[in-house]
Amino acid sequence: MSDPSWATYWDRFWFAPKPQAILTIMRMSYGAYLIFYFWKLQPIMEMFFGTNGLVALGGRFPQQPSPVPTIFTVLSDRSDTVVWLVTLLGMLSGAILATGIFNRIAPLLAWVCVSSVVTAIPVNSGDFLVQCYATLMVFAGLAGHLGKPAWQCSTGEQPAWSLRLFQIQIVFVYFFSGWHKLASTAWYNGSAFHYVISQEYWSRFDITWLTTYPVFTSALTTFVLFFELLLFPVLIWVPATRRLMLVSGLIFHLMIFATLKVFVFHQIVILFYLAFLTSDDISQFKNHLESVLKKRIPILLNNLRSHHK
Repeated sequence: MSDPSWATYWDRFWFAPKPQAILTIMRMSYGAYLIFYFWKLQPIMEMFFGTNGLVALGGRFPQQPSPVPTIFTVLSDRSDTVVWLVTLLGMLSGAILATGIFNRIAPLLAWVCVSSVVTAIPVNSGDFLVQCYATLMVFAGLAGHLGKPAWQCSTGEQPAWSLRLFQIQIVFVYFFSGWHKLASTAWYNGSAFHYVISQEYWSRFDITWLTTYPVFTSALTTFVLFFELLLFPVLIWVPATRRLMLVSGLIFHLMIFATLKVFVFHQIVILFYLAFLTSDDISQFKNHLESVLKKRIPILLNNLRSHHK
């Protein structure tokens, strides 16, 4: 019997059935994150586009005119009311996404709000990933892949392509991030983390003592390059190493988030990781959670009864 053709592998990669629960979890997580994201952005938007913001004082942001209209350019770029409108619309879109109602419309509203912020305000790579996530959510929503409302259980299956777009996006982010780092002398010679750690502005607490261990900082710099260029982009597709890559990336991003003031990027990357979940992961987590609750709830009830006595 002949081996499967490349066309078979291609068809299996893009169109094999995947549990709808995975995108449901992603939708709920992203929706909850958008509520936090827009609330944290409100002071920044007010600083740029508020009644007494930089634009009202004669500045212009972005430095080049936006090629597409945003809520700020359509309504006003110097109004506290418009700033709060964008904030509340963004939070509302997140709440609607999290609950799972209007799954074809809510991603579009989220995309408009996120794009208005990312297009109009000088942002970092994390904000662009938030916009990418919203864009891919629009595709999944229009295809009807975002599952049912939160009070209904999503048990069906759907073609894999909507999940694959999220997976490919984060793989490309890692690979080209590593590729770009290779053009930097500090990354190429292994000293990048030494310089990052030696300054205190971006640190949450003093970690400058790590600069006395150049072997460690050099090894960490090299590992990041290796992880972004080769390990994650390749081994994440291998079933035997998928969980190892996800856990390694999770630990790395949580450590960076805990020690350095790097906002948005590490949070949204972890949301991209959800696209690599499988039905086995969901089942194991569900069984573990049920087991823990069965043990803890009786103990909690007994403690409450004894407290009232």
